[in-house]
This record gives sequence, structure tokens and C-alpha cells, in this order.
Amino acid sequence: MSPINSKVITGQDALPPLRPWQIRCIQQALQSLSPETPHFLCQATPGAGKMLMASVLVNELMSRGEVDYVLYLGPTKAVVERAIETLSHVTGQPMHGRLGAAGAAYTYHALSHRLGELKALCQRAQVLLIWDESHHAAGRAEEEADTANSWGLALLALERHVHYTVALSGTPWRTDGSCLPLLRYVASAQDTEGQRCSRDEADHHDESMVTQALEPDFVYSLSEAIRDQVCRLPHLQLIDNPAIQLTAYHPASGRQELHHYHSIPHLLRHPAMHYSQLLRHSEPMAHLLDRSCQQLRELRQHDPAAAGLVVASDIDHAEEIAEHLEDRGETACLVTSRSPGAHKRLREFRESTAPWLVSVAMVSEGVDIPRLQVCCYLSHIRTEQRFRQVLGRIIRRKGDDDAACYLYALNEPSLRHYARRITEDLPDDLAQVSLPAGSSSSSSGDDGPDLGSAASTNSNAAPSQEDKEEPLLRAQQDGILKPDYSAQQLAFGSLSTLGTQVAPDVEFSTRFIARLIALQLPHPKPS
Repeated sequence: MSPINSKVITGQDALPPLRPWQIRCIQQALQSLSPETPHFLCQATPGAGKMLMASVLVNELMSRGEVDYVLYLGPTKAVVERAIETLSHVTGQPMHGRLGAAGAAYTYHALSHRLGELKALCQRAQVLLIWDESHHAAGRAEEEADTANSWGLALLALERHVHYTVALSGTPWRTDGSCLPLLRYVASAQDTEGQRCSRDEADHHDESMVTQALEPDFVYSLSEAIRDQVCRLPHLQLIDNPAIQLTAYHPASGRQELHHYHSIPHLLRHPAMHYSQLLRHSEPMAHLLDRSCQQLRELRQHDPAAAGLVVASDIDHAEEIAEHLEDRGETACLVTSRSPGAHKRLREFRESTAPWLVSVAMVSEGVDIPRLQVCCYLSHIRTEQRFRQVLGRIIRRKGDDDAACYLYALNEPSLRHYARRITEDLPDDLAQVSLPAGSSSSSSGDDGPDLGSAASTNSNAAPSQEDKEEPLLRAQQDGILKPDYSAQQLAFGSLSTLGTQVAPDVEFSTRFIARLIALQLPHPKPS
């Protein structure tokens, strides 16, 4: 194999030199990609620099004459714009998709509307497809076609026509358990007690399930990134309260009832209390923001450009948080889908020294702002994928003096569980999809669907929870839907005989406590 020729390695033309993991990944991709193995998955921890690696790979393949054109797909406009900048900067060629360009970039949502012209393009050129944040697309097994979502179907329809594909993700799994298209899954089996077994053994288990385990082509873990000084060491602070009082009125008698709880998880066991309510409660919200502001002030004493990110549940919540920060004398940049010129404001914040960025979902993944070093997580979304993606916004290092980052959240059971699993870059249980023992998966989509037939075949399929989540979140951001918290505020008493619903009143003691969950790196092996 010939060496990598890119100027990026030597740091010429004001481009940053490649990190060792990026060089290894590029070399492995150059060895692996061929007409027989046209798909490549790079699973690298969020914040490690996957887009720079992919851009250098593009440059190498173009210089070798293996690729004529690059097509990039990303989840949001902000991510796509950043990818265009990186690809253009590294290759020195325009990537705007117009006449004379060497590539184009679109959101996944726009792909289905451009399939015809992109298929025609692939017939005239050897196209490399980069699909970033690949967990947004759901693939399908041969006997479970309805598991594919619209983005996955569009990818499968295009895949037959491209020369190579490169998938990038720090979290290559889906919350709904479906597989990702185009990627390699190796079949194994699982018995009723959850133990792995072979396919032959599975035939003797009536209740066993065949699992499809994802096999990335290259893996770069968070622990490796921290040891290599590529990523910061995350300090996860989960805030709790040891003395919580809940006051409510019985719907039948009107009698006042007092309940005492020793922790937030204890409080959340009651059906009248919901996590989304606690995020809006003035006391825990104020305490989380105060702790985050205090931490950021300490960091800004050494680095005046250090910044913090607050992730809100919806636009109204984000506006409330921004007002709270400004009342405390903090400068907050509010960036939501309702904000005029939101993408421009995001670019301006990246280059400024403003302390706080408040958003809902626009900064949850793929956005590169290395000066972000503190995060206050006040989102109602509690999936491991979102939690890790948000952590990835503050974990990217920009120098030698920013070795740590800090995330603050309420001590909610799911978030605590995810925090403890941060030491695993890809948990085994999330890297697998379960199928009936007699089925098998088609990971490469050899007989990729025709757009019309695929869309019509699955038009009545029930969307997965993950597919529902993003449109609902966008609708809430755009002001189309408002969460109905009054309908969720259950009164005490028998749930089957509730009368007038009474919103519970919660009081927290002033003594908040923090549960620190730190990443414990393994001791280096003796040489």
C-alpha cells in the first residue's frame, strides 16, 4: 500500500496535522475499500475528528483516481454546512454541488427528493458516499422490511449506484433496536437467559433469538481518545436532593397530603411526578444552572474563551433558561429553530468569546465548537444515544490546557445508568439487533429497493419510537405542538377513580448534593 500523500499530515496549507488514530483509520479504509467490500464504518467517539479523517480519505481516493465525486449526507443543515467547509478546505475543491464542483452535501431529509438526479450522477462518475451520524437511518432485515425508515430506504435505493460508502458515527446504534443499512452484522444467537450461543446451538433452543452484532471496520474509543489527549476527561455531576416534600390535595376529600422523599429517583416513582416537570421546577433548574455557571467562571479565569452549553427541552424552556442566565448577569446566545438567522448565530458564537449557548436540538450532534467545556443537560430526552451525543459537544480538546469537561444533570435513573456506561464506547447490548431465529439480515442491500416500490411497500408501517421523536421535537421547536403538562399532572388516590386533577407542589431543601461519576481509565499495560 502506498503512503498517504495528503498535505494534512505535514500541516501544510494551514491544515491541522492528522492524529495517529486518523492516519490508522485512513490506511485501513484504503486497504479495505474495493468493489468486493465497498462499505466502511468508522466508529469513533464523538469529538474525535471523524469529519477531518473522512475529508483526507476523500482527497486520497481522488488523487489515486478511485473516486471522481463525493456525496455527503448529514442530519442537519448546520452539520452539512460544516462538512462542506471541511471537505473544501482539505481537498481544495468546491463542494457546493453546482457546475464545476467535486462534491455535494445534503441533509438526509433532502435525499429522497434528489434520488433521481443523484442516481444519474452516479452513472457518469465514481461516487464516494459519506453518511454521517449514521444512526439516523434504519435498515431492514430480509424478513423484516418494515423496520426501515424513510432515510434508510433512500440510502438503500442510492447504494447500488455509488462506488464506495463510508459511514461515520460515535453511536452506531438505534434506540428502537433496528439495524443500520449497508453495514456488516454478524449473526449469533442468544438463549432465554441472555447468553450468547452459536447458530447451531440456537436450533436446539425453542425460545432462542438470533442476534445480529454490528462489526465496525475501525473503532476508536473514548478511553483511547482521552489517553491520546484528543478528548477531554468528562466529569459527570448528577445533582440530587436529600429532602423533598410533595404537597397535594386528595381529589375526593380535598384533604392536604404531604409526602417526603430522600432523592429524585424516589420522587419520580410516584405517578404524579414526571421528569419533564422537574426540569421546569425553579429550584433544581436554578441550582443546575448556578453550578454550571460557577464551573464555567472558574474555567474562564484561565481561558476567557471557554463556553458552556445548556440543552433545553423545547423552545419555551430555552427562552426561560436564557432569561434566567441574563438575570444572573450572564450573556446567553439563544439558538433554536425559531431564532432568526439561527445558523448564522451559531457560526458567530463559534468564533466569539460569549460564555453561554442555549439550544434545544440544533447543537445536540455533529456541531464542532471546541471552546464548549461545560454542559447543563435540561432536556426531557433520556436516551443513551442523545446523552452521549450531547457529551460529545464538550469533549473535543483544542489545546494542552483543557484536559477536562463538565456535564451537569439531575440524578434521574436513566441518566445515571448512561453515565456509568460512558466507559464503554459501544455497549454490546446496543450493538446488536434481535431477529427471529429463522431470519437473516441483508446488511449491504444488494438488491437495493426501487424508490417507488420501497416507499409504497412501507407507507403503512408503524414508525419506530426514534422516528417519532425527531419530528415531534422539531414540531415542538417550531411552536406547532406544545407539551400538555396539565394532562400529565395526576392527583393522588386511586388512578382508576381520579376526580379533579390537582397539580402537585414540590419543595426541595436548600441542601442539594452532587453525585460525581468519573471515567476510570484502565491502567496501561506494562511494555
